[in-house]
Amino acid sequence: MTDNPNAPIRQLRFQLTREDVAAYHFLPRELVGAEKLWLFGPILLCGAAVGYFDENLKAIVPWDTDTQLGQLLSVIAAIAAGYALSLILLTARTRHRISKAQVPAGQTAVDAYPQLLFAGESGDQSSYAWSKLNITETAAHIFLVQPGRAPVILPLRAFRDASDMANFAAAARALGRDQAGEDQDAETDGATAAKDDRR
Repeated sequence: MTDNPNAPIRQLRFQLTREDVAAYHFLPRELVGAEKLWLFGPILLCGAAVGYFDENLKAIVPWDTDTQLGQLLSVIAAIAAGYALSLILLTARTRHRISKAQVPAGQTAVDAYPQLLFAGESGDQSSYAWSKLNITETAAHIFLVQPGRAPVILPLRAFRDASDMANFAAAARALGRDQAGEDQDAETDGATAAKDDRR
């Protein structure tokens, strides 16, 4: 902390590695829109293959028209094979993204102010509003993510220890809540003023 109101409340300097980028890309996340095809596409293809080759399958599985056991086994096998193929493809896609991701050549500089966070290579930092950042914390990283923008990746080695990292994440969440509250108050005041002007 500092008595200078224009000074950052926290400064971090560290070197990002491809392993840090990989940690971000391997975070569990929900597939949205067309991305769902990576999961359901192979399952549907395997199901279609079972339907197409059902005559050949009759010689391999117990195809009984009364119990439907063979038909059920073939459907379960198709779903399992499709799901396994989906996981392989999703992992390959993630590894490809990691290999293509740009890792900063120089040190990453993070300057935290009460209103904004500045992050990037020294001399080329971008600003982020706390209220727009989603904060994800793991044992070895903090990820500050604003949709549509590059994530801010903070590795454990940027902090004194795990407790210091946890404190930073808690402070970031508090700043986000405070800023969101201020933004909401400003919108409410603006709407009230506009309403008064119409009278």
